[in-house]
Amino acid sequence: MSVTSLKPSEQAWLPLENIRTVGPFYGVTAERMRNALVGLHAADPTHRAVSRLDRSGARWEHLDAGAFALYVSEAVSDLGDWTVDIDEMASRLLAEPRGHHPLRVVVGAGYVAVKVSHAYGDAVPVNELLRELVQAAAEGRAATLPSGHRSIRRPLTRAWLQRFGLWPARECAGPEASGEPLRDWSPQLTVLSDRSGEVLSHLRRWRDERAPEVTTTAITFAAFAGALRDVGLDPDLSGADFHIDARRYLEPDVHVDGNFAGAVRLSPRDLTDPRAVHATLQAELASGRILGTMLRREAEIAVRGAPAMPDPYPSKITETPRPRITFSNQGRHDVLSDLPWTVDAGSRANLSVPTLAEPEGITLTTSELNGALHLAATFHGSAYDPEVIARALDMVCTNPAGIMALR
Repeated sequence: MSVTSLKPSEQAWLPLENIRTVGPFYGVTAERMRNALVGLHAADPTHRAVSRLDRSGARWEHLDAGAFALYVSEAVSDLGDWTVDIDEMASRLLAEPRGHHPLRVVVGAGYVAVKVSHAYGDAVPVNELLRELVQAAAEGRAATLPSGHRSIRRPLTRAWLQRFGLWPARECAGPEASGEPLRDWSPQLTVLSDRSGEVLSHLRRWRDERAPEVTTTAITFAAFAGALRDVGLDPDLSGADFHIDARRYLEPDVHVDGNFAGAVRLSPRDLTDPRAVHATLQAELASGRILGTMLRREAEIAVRGAPAMPDPYPSKITETPRPRITFSNQGRHDVLSDLPWTVDAGSRANLSVPTLAEPEGITLTTSELNGALHLAATFHGSAYDPEVIARALDMVCTNPAGIMALR
């Protein structure tokens, strides 16, 4: 068995995973998915999607054909052809402990849910992987994927130097610890989703009339913050964590697989005002400070290494938790448009959720697919009532203009 060491950028993200749930599709079964992966392994046994992830050794282990045949049978689970609940598929993968599979797949009733280690990559390479696996399974052929550009150090350093020279960027401070009374607590990761095939067109018409400079992303973020407020959760509106894809700073001909994104905490003047959210986001994107954060993290990992697993959850949280919001916009998922969908755009599942959440955090993941808006909220059901979070998601999908503080 041959091995390949994890790059520092892969080690940095080793504790994290991402779950994608899509469908329904024609012709996609668990057996066909396994065959697609077996074909990929036969063509390239060193590809990370078909390798074993050794967390403690920080390396990819490349299996022979016999070992992989057993490995892939564990990696792909079959839920059968009966109706499935897409949130339940994601929750099933959420409940599994982090292990040696960089790619876990659950297939049922034409839906596909995958849990991908962040050591493999962020949303961009994961979408490319997901598209090819679904397409190959539907067509009954081997999956074909390039090995990928795993190292980010050179393009990251080049992008940093082109933008800043040798001047360092400032870090954004995180939230201060609360001094409120604590109560006993245990984690209960929960995923809820919602979607709308119509709300984006309504938002754009409303935006063109009221605030033509504002993006629909800023409107969606502000609407969700306002919805959490309106359902009585009293969210922390002093700021939020925003995920930023740093590929925007690369030259057009530079392609990076793996992880090339980061998160910063920003404090818009009013987190429920889309104009304030938009202005703050645009200023941050123009600054390019995320490059410095990523570069320093890459250097620290190269020197000190990185943990293979996330830190344990605390045993207590505040008596009345206030949601700390994380926003992650994955943009347009047009790369999935030509897959063999069995339903129209407004009825499709297109979930993307992390497998980690702060005890008092709520992560909103957004994406667009063929004009439909897809939302997913990840949080702990032991901190917030899922029915209340579901109401907030529904408000964003049905009447975002009614809850925004556009002044």
